[in-house]
Amino acid sequence: MAAVEAWFMGGPVDGRLMPVEVAADGSPPAVVELPQTGFYIGASDVAAPAVEHVYFLADRLDDTEVYQYQQPPSEARD
Repeated sequence: MAAVEAWFMGGPVDGRLMPVEVAADGSPPAVVELPQTGFYIGASDVAAPAVEHVYFLADRLDDTEVYQYQQPPSEARD
């Protein structure tokens, strides 16, 4: 698996550098979806649906791809 180093801005992984898998031609994906991780502990018998945090390719700094967090519509401010 070929990957590039990517920097994530905003959102739950703000400021982290992580590898992102690239396409066969070496280009990074336009969108990265990161599933929420952790444990489910609650009184309900059914866990809430998993949350995916969406980041869009925004820029490139030196050899690092930069992804910007896209807020879900329920969290977006007017």
